[in-house]
Amino acid sequence: MSLALRTFRNRFVFIADFLIIFASVLGSYALRLEYLPDFMRYYVQGALWLIGLSLIIKPAAYYWLGMYRRIWIYASINELKLIVSAVTLAWLAVSAAFLSLYGLGVVGPGFPRSVLLLDWLLSLILVGGSRLALRTLAETATPRRNGREKKILVIGAGDAGALVVKELQKNSQLGLAPVGFLDDDPAKQKHQIHGVQVIGPLHSLAHMLDLYQVDEVIIAIPSAPGKIVRMVADV
Repeated sequence: MSLALRTFRNRFVFIADFLIIFASVLGSYALRLEYLPDFMRYYVQGALWLIGLSLIIKPAAYYWLGMYRRIWIYASINELKLIVSAVTLAWLAVSAAFLSLYGLGVVGPGFPRSVLLLDWLLSLILVGGSRLALRTLAETATPRRNGREKKILVIGAGDAGALVVKELQKNSQLGLAPVGFLDDDPAKQKHQIHGVQVIGPLHSLAHMLDLYQVDEVIIAIPSAPGKIVRMVADV
């Protein structure tokens, strides 16, 4: 990915986070209160303070924790953990500041305590959703290769095999479609990895090549024994 494109996407995420702050705070009050005039009469001052504090603290916390230095189209479980920790720490800082000002009588006569918890929950959903949307859009926009895709059979349904299939699915422009795994582990038979089924043991290679009209075989076993390499070469 080019630096310019990455910068553009991070700016989009930064702007989205500002909009999310408004949506999260106002959404929290909307979920908590059933009667709009009550909000306008009693709670609008507190809501404005909560929005103002969030606009200052949350983006600063996200930046400090590295949320704007990630390439979200490659998001994994590590990025999910980062989102949870960043949103939670930012929310704790905002809540502490807001409650301190409330104790000093600055933010208004009162506020529903559950609004703060709802703000955390909505922030988590919306911040995570915006990053997931970037990844989904990037995968959807990936250009596909013209013509028939080559059918790929993967030898080995371990970590390496799962990584191979994930990369082939992500890079559809390569025109390589995994149709199945072969693995000798009985516990893996008929199970799926990234939507691709373990279709049989290694000795069924010749049969599976004909059955699935396989074009290419990828050996995804680190330090594969010579007999496996020879078996693939001889078929």
